Amino acid sequence: MASAVFEGTSLVNMFVRGCWVNGIRRLIVSRRGDEEEFFEIRTEWSDRSVLYLHRSFADLGRLCKRLRDAFPEDRPELARAPLRQGLLAIKEAHDIETRLNEVEKLLETVISMPCKYSRSEVVLTFFERSPLDQVLKNDNVHKIQPSFQSPVKISEIMRSNGFCLANTETIVIDHSIPNGKDLLLDADSTERF
Repeated sequence: MASAVFEGTSLVNMFVRGCWVNGIRRLIVSRRGDEEEFFEIRTEWSDRSVLYLHRSFADLGRLCKRLRDAFPEDRPELARAPLRQGLLAIKEAHDIETRLNEVEKLLETVISMPCKYSRSEVVLTFFERSPLDQVLKNDNVHKIQPSFQSPVKISEIMRSNGFCLANTETIVIDHSIPNGKDLLLDADSTERF
């Protein structure tokens, strides 16, 4: 049991207060071009710090399995918990909005479990920043090659925390329309004669 609890680390008094699923990113994860979906998750910790994480469906499955393995005496109770139903609901969801909601429900279930589980090493390490999160945070996305889905739905935009519609303006440059600089050059050349 002692292995399931953080002892002697900075996370001993830390816990996840809340989490929200902002969207899905499809990233190329191998040289062969294999893609995988990653859920973009915003987490708020007990010290009010905020982390943005990227977790796949496989990561969610591993979280549930590791919880059962870390607490073998509670395995029957954890099997009855809504974790398995949550994974099944995510897998069966056909549209993005439903999947995002189901992932959020599953994660809320995990962090609202008794402290024995929600503050365990398994849960806290799941919500720690991974190397993938660090790469995406540093905007080194060119190393991963994102594959964007289209079209973007308004529900995805509304889920994005801090998204500003002003950032979506499109600037069209039409070279057939003379700009002010060209007119000044023409005016200068006529004044010289």
